[in-house]
Amino acid sequence: MPAPYRFAIIGASAGIFEAHVRALSQTAGRLVAIAGRTETLGREHAAACRCAYYTDYRQMLAEVRPDVAVILTPHPTHAAIGIDCLQAGCHVLVEKPVAIQMADADALIATADRAGRLVAVCFQQRARPEVRAARALLQSGALGRLQRVELVAPRTRTRAYYRSAPWRGRWREEGGGVLVNQAAHDLDLLCFLLGLPLRVQAWTRTAWHAIQVEDTAHGLFEWEDGLLGYFQASTAEGWPALRRFDIVGTCGYLQIRSDHLVFEQSALDLRDVLETSPQISTTPPTQPQTVALEAGRRGDHLAVYTNLIAALDGTEPLLAEARSAAQSLELANAITLSSHRNRAVDLPLDREQYRQLLAQLRAA
Repeated sequence: MPAPYRFAIIGASAGIFEAHVRALSQTAGRLVAIAGRTETLGREHAAACRCAYYTDYRQMLAEVRPDVAVILTPHPTHAAIGIDCLQAGCHVLVEKPVAIQMADADALIATADRAGRLVAVCFQQRARPEVRAARALLQSGALGRLQRVELVAPRTRTRAYYRSAPWRGRWREEGGGVLVNQAAHDLDLLCFLLGLPLRVQAWTRTAWHAIQVEDTAHGLFEWEDGLLGYFQASTAEGWPALRRFDIVGTCGYLQIRSDHLVFEQSALDLRDVLETSPQISTTPPTQPQTVALEAGRRGDHLAVYTNLIAALDGTEPLLAEARSAAQSLELANAITLSSHRNRAVDLPLDREQYRQLLAQLRAA
């Protein structure tokens, strides 16, 4: 039996730390080292996990030489630390977002290509059974030609949340607000299911919280085939019951909810009905369809670790490899650029324009 993959975690004070340790403990992987600048907490974690502790992750990489480095540090450091890990010979698992601007994500991806190493991103919601079923239905063409998508994502956070760490809510330390942090999963699912839009017109606001970055974002999207979409996310809006993800096509529609999938389908295509019906106002009848969801699947960190180990073994592709995962970052950057420049933005994103904007926001 082959030896288990050796994992090292960088970022001992991250709030998500325990979720990663718990998930890793349920796999064949083994935690061999922890690196973090908060020494008291880092040593406590290392003692509990029975592994080595380092204040300097570079020293850890050189001495321990783990198979996989797990990056849990604040967002603006993800790409630079990831590049160091790849150059040290490690595969990388990084918390979302993969970076805070696409130029950094590009550099990370290029380094991974040169090193021949994997970079996985913690977009665990891709593993949700209802998301996997929705993707299969969309790829099968069951909805006909797609017409409209609507994604509303309230992600409420309080003043106490923003005060819980000095890097939260600041352009220099966090690199963005609801778009790169709380709603990153929502933007990822949008791109995972529908691909990256071609054009974005958006508005961001810091309307409710005493922070520098945006707490609210609204965006209008256009895809290559004429699909139009609306996106809204906010850390200052409540009522999570209003969260929704609806996809409408000419042969039916999907509603993706937190633990189930609604699928209504018509035997008729709306395009034919519009063309041939003698009635002046009618719609094709739809019928609820039963969608079998995969048993035993969960959209959690365990799914990410299980998939990563399988990918290292060569038995399945990565759930969210860096190139695919970076699409949500590109869309977040485009929304921010569109709002601050007060114009529509075409994709692929102009990296230099966004770099200049981010520099201005950080300097303000």
